Amino acid sequence: MRGESSVFSGRPSLRKIIGFALIVVFVLATLWVSPVQAETDTGCTLTITAFKFEDKDGDGIQDDGEGALKDWTFTLTRPNNTTATKMTNSQGKAVFSTSCSTGTYTLTETLQSGWYNTTPLSQQWTYSGGQQSKSWTANFGNAKYSKITVRKFEDKNGNGSKDSGEGWLNGWTFTLYNSSGNQIGSDSTSGSDSNAGTLTFGNLTSGTYTVTETVQSGYLSTTGVSQSVVLGYDQTKEIKFGNAKLAEICVYKFEDLNGDGDKDEGEPYLPGWTFKLYDNQNNLIGSGTTGTNGKISFLVFVPFNQTKTFKAVETPQDGYYPTTPTEQTTGQVSYGGWADLFFGNAPYGEIKVDKFEDLDGDGNWDEGEPPLSDWKFDLSRNNQVIASGITDGSGSLIFGGLQHGSYTVTEQESEDYSPTTPNPQSTTVAPGQQATLTFGNQRHDMDYGDLPEQYGLTLFSEDGARHRPNCAEVGENCGEEDVWLGDTRDDEYDGQPHNSAFGDDPTNNDEDGVTPSGSWGGGMGKVVVKVSGGPACLMGWVDYFDEANNDFGNDGQFSESFTYNSNTYTEKVIDNIYLTPGTHQITFVLPPNFANTSVFARFRLLPYRGDELSPPEEGQYNSCDQDPAGLTGLVIGGEVEDYYWQFGPTAVELKKMSAASPQPGNAVGLAVVSFVASLAAAFFGRRRMNRGGNG
Repeated sequence: MRGESSVFSGRPSLRKIIGFALIVVFVLATLWVSPVQAETDTGCTLTITAFKFEDKDGDGIQDDGEGALKDWTFTLTRPNNTTATKMTNSQGKAVFSTSCSTGTYTLTETLQSGWYNTTPLSQQWTYSGGQQSKSWTANFGNAKYSKITVRKFEDKNGNGSKDSGEGWLNGWTFTLYNSSGNQIGSDSTSGSDSNAGTLTFGNLTSGTYTVTETVQSGYLSTTGVSQSVVLGYDQTKEIKFGNAKLAEICVYKFEDLNGDGDKDEGEPYLPGWTFKLYDNQNNLIGSGTTGTNGKISFLVFVPFNQTKTFKAVETPQDGYYPTTPTEQTTGQVSYGGWADLFFGNAPYGEIKVDKFEDLDGDGNWDEGEPPLSDWKFDLSRNNQVIASGITDGSGSLIFGGLQHGSYTVTEQESEDYSPTTPNPQSTTVAPGQQATLTFGNQRHDMDYGDLPEQYGLTLFSEDGARHRPNCAEVGENCGEEDVWLGDTRDDEYDGQPHNSAFGDDPTNNDEDGVTPSGSWGGGMGKVVVKVSGGPACLMGWVDYFDEANNDFGNDGQFSESFTYNSNTYTEKVIDNIYLTPGTHQITFVLPPNFANTSVFARFRLLPYRGDELSPPEEGQYNSCDQDPAGLTGLVIGGEVEDYYWQFGPTAVELKKMSAASPQPGNAVGLAVVSFVASLAAAFFGRRRMNRGGNG
């Protein structure tokens, strides 16, 4: 039946099935059991030891003298992440026994406070089985930290030491730096009772450290703001910092608007003012400048149970004057106390003086009335002259740099003018303000000359010759109190230059005091002079020589001395001679060949103010023993008369010319005039000759 088959012929036999199952079980069992047998050898034990020592020099190696450390905790982590913990014994060892499992074992120390590790906190060892050693020892080194304790105290007596009664201070900040200058910590003092004022910087290794305090406002460091310390192994060092409370001297600077020396409401404070502070031994403590609030504070040390005084001194500034003392001393200042000092300053005021010519005499400066320059004024305070000045071209004068108060301004009056406003005048000057005073003056009406412009001796602006009557009213003849030439004299506001020298006398009733007498020649000139009033002094000038052409004629000047034909002459022909009231014939020297020419003349008569002189010899005159008048200037009393005279060959004629003064180019015209004058002289006779003096 080998070749036959049935429905079961393809199925495996039972024996085969059982055998196959056994093979499967064996394989699975082998796969489950093999790993366990590879990690753990139930007959093997590993010994793992952690050794702990005190590494005093921090080099990670146990040296002589570096002993074992007890009671340090270590944790062993096995390859399968299971752990075990032990503490070191008196020999510094923590010994772990464990079955031999291949893989990595890790020992980790638990670091204690106040210590730092000098070796890694965790160390590893790998066990791979076989013939490898079944024990491992790991060395762990640790060193103790050092620390710095800061104590902060109030050094009331400032001696740098903590004495009895000097308390501790909390809330003061300190910063710690290492030897490289790097900041490694910062904190503030705290604590209570005996522990107050304490700050500890811990966890420090050996080395040099610097502690710096942050000084609080109002305190003085008495021990230095920085202190350094060298730390050794496992050391605690204490540093004490002392500070004393400072006293404050407050200086206030204000603008004293009313100048009363008190700080009043509304008066502003002044920034930018410099002050210096001195102690009671006059030692300079410091200087500073006021801020925007006008204040500067000086912090000074006064030991506890003592008092001191201090002096503040201000530095002046231009444009201001002090209204309070510039040096002020405080009262007694104690430890941590204060004092206030107030310094007042006010801006200077000024007075402006305006001076004008009051043409209408109404006391008001009206439009068209000119200012008066070069007028002197005095400034007084408390009846003492403190300054003087002269008005400028605009008639103004400023008295500056004046403190608050009352002042009086006085003008120095001129004999040419009379005041039309009060003199003196007073005013009050307020700080920083300008007061204005106005002074008016009206020029006196006086007797002036009228020489032509070319002489420059006539106008007031030229200081022309002028006489103010010696009377209460201008124009009066004043009797014996005054003198004048002829019968009358005029008065006017200014000289009137005229080419024929009668600009102020168009009616021929004023210039009547001097008349040429006869023909001038033979080295002699003659005039008839009439003096009215009291005794007088006479000066006379005749411009008869033209120096430029060295010939007779007028040249617009009166020469004091000139040379002609080797002889010396002068055009000042009458020099301060004494005359009594009445008519006088006066002679004077001329060059011998004086001939036909035209001349200009000026005569000035002054009141004689001395004792009456005895009569002189016949034909002689006494000299006045008082100062003479010059060609220009003001004289009180008397009169000035100017003339234009033309002399013909045989007679003298006073020509009243309304045209310009004869010039050298008009020789023909002058000849005609001379001829007509001669005919007129012959016709009218001596009477006309005598009147010719008024021309």
